[in-house]
Amino acid sequence: MATETSAQRQTTFHDYAHKTSSKEKENIISGFQGAPRKGGYFVVAIDIGTTFSGYAMSFSGEKFKIVAMQTSSPYRLEGSASTTKIPTALLLTPERNFHSFGHEAMDHYNKELDEDEQKTWYYFERFKMKLHTERKLSRQTSVRAANGGTMSIRSVFAFALRYFKDLAIRECRDKSKTDIPSSDFEWVITVPAIWEGGAKQTMREAAYEAGLASEATPDKLQIALEPESASLYCKSINRIENSFSDEGLVAQAFTPGTTYVLADLGGGTADVTVHQVTGNGGVKELHHATGGAWGGMYVDKKFVELLEKIFGADTIDEYKTEFPGEWVDLVSMKFEMNKRTAGPNRTSYVELPISFLTFVVEKRGSPVKDHVSAMGNVNLKFARGALAIKYPEVRKLFEPVFDNIATHLETVIRQVPQIEYMILVGGFATCKLLQTYLRDRLETSFNLRIIIPSESSLAVVMGAVLFGHDPTEIQSRRLRFSYGIECVGIPDDGDLSDASDSSTGTFSPFVMSVLGFSDRGLKFKTFVSKNQEVAIDTEVTHPFYPVRDDQTLASIVVYESDKEKTLYTSEDGVRKVASFELPMPNTHLGRNREIRVSMKFGQTEFKLHSLDTSSRKEVKVLVKSSKIGLCIVRSTPNRRCSPLPSLQFRSGRTSSSR
Repeated sequence: MATETSAQRQTTFHDYAHKTSSKEKENIISGFQGAPRKGGYFVVAIDIGTTFSGYAMSFSGEKFKIVAMQTSSPYRLEGSASTTKIPTALLLTPERNFHSFGHEAMDHYNKELDEDEQKTWYYFERFKMKLHTERKLSRQTSVRAANGGTMSIRSVFAFALRYFKDLAIRECRDKSKTDIPSSDFEWVITVPAIWEGGAKQTMREAAYEAGLASEATPDKLQIALEPESASLYCKSINRIENSFSDEGLVAQAFTPGTTYVLADLGGGTADVTVHQVTGNGGVKELHHATGGAWGGMYVDKKFVELLEKIFGADTIDEYKTEFPGEWVDLVSMKFEMNKRTAGPNRTSYVELPISFLTFVVEKRGSPVKDHVSAMGNVNLKFARGALAIKYPEVRKLFEPVFDNIATHLETVIRQVPQIEYMILVGGFATCKLLQTYLRDRLETSFNLRIIIPSESSLAVVMGAVLFGHDPTEIQSRRLRFSYGIECVGIPDDGDLSDASDSSTGTFSPFVMSVLGFSDRGLKFKTFVSKNQEVAIDTEVTHPFYPVRDDQTLASIVVYESDKEKTLYTSEDGVRKVASFELPMPNTHLGRNREIRVSMKFGQTEFKLHSLDTSSRKEVKVLVKSSKIGLCIVRSTPNRRCSPLPSLQFRSGRTSSSR
């Protein structure tokens, strides 16, 4: 992102509006006042969460005047009069056209459609977890709607992103009374740091489908890691004009040299990272992001298991099929409200739909009250249409998830013993039961202080706005994987004259064994190693050479590895990331043609540059770690890569720079 000059900072959003409208149109968005920036005036961050979603934005010259989405809602996040997030619920018509999102989608599906209509409309919720749980993610990966129908997960996210994009642009235009062009917006999408590359790739492609950016303009979109964004919010909380209280304790955790663990606890996942505050106020990562599927929705799962234990799994499955809208209302709204208010010595009353009461009688032959009584559990009771769950039983729903989170945090803390603070953010972090559980288990044992910032459920999306303005505030990261290039090793004398049969293009068994790609696979030439610290825009360059004298194309294949040290691409835990071809038209130098391959790391996506020094042909790509094979955001036209190795590595010039 470009940095504004002092002269540019004197330009206000009023000036910007005046350029395209009359004087009275200077009645602009509250909080948006500052300087235009190269490439865009507004930075808008969109956070598609597992259970709740929203957006926030600020104008380029006043990045700390962050405006979060405001909407009325039956939900009251953290006691506020209006909510800044809405349920992650998408409703499509039977023709799979967009109808609504959020509360409107839930209400229309649950209250406006009859039972037969519900079976033809497409209602999606909590679809974000598909990108975490799917092991073989591809462009064909689908997600299931409440009616049993399926749709591409990329298209589902595209509908959601387009909804928030249109909402944010419309808000700016309505309040400024100015027809602000779409080109004046830059976009940030938040993703869990523990997501694998294929999931991040899917989000970028969904954003392209939604019109936020395109393959021709990839820099209009940035991918922000959720715990990093939350760190930026916490670090700057006293400078954000819309923050709700003085956060003195948070400020203490961000003095130079302080080390803290940040846990982003959402509806689907727990995302944990360890940061240290640098001398110039930035942050660097001390341990690569970790976590797991331990979000608030797993409390819902335990509640469903309780219902199955009382009424039978078959009964619950049949009810979900017959009454999909009522089931969504029961779990996602009625139980959700109780989950938020659960506490010691407090009974939770979950209202059961009338359709459920009659369904149980029809299928099980006796009323709901009899089935609850038959459990013989003094902490469960049915009264006045509601399932009453006393605190000891409520605690059983929460504690398995609490224990997973706490156990993982203990492991991380032991690996980085200088941690002084733990910061909890995300929607699940607002749960008082979880806060008490973690304080009791971790604070004294590890001599650290647990902090929950005000409006912690907004930490990610507001921090993502700051990231969009200046990604370099995250000054270094720890890599989750090792990255390298597929190649052949060279014998000590460097002679490959007998390496291949020119008539068949195959390698003799002897030479294949010498080169190391027979039984064990091709060489993995490491550029960076797992858990290695890399500063922003760290560039590593290695020289490669063609395998054959007459070779006119170099097949460059990038791999990632789960291990810190990898020798061969055939090893367990090694995956292909991307593959593309570099033209090498000048053959007169034979195999003495140097190919410089550079990888630039330190950001959420890494860049790769390959250059044939003899012809000056080059390919530049933006690459993401991925399991879906080819993952190139921008590149020269790609052809099928040769099945034979086309690169050799010789000991020689290697460089690393920032």
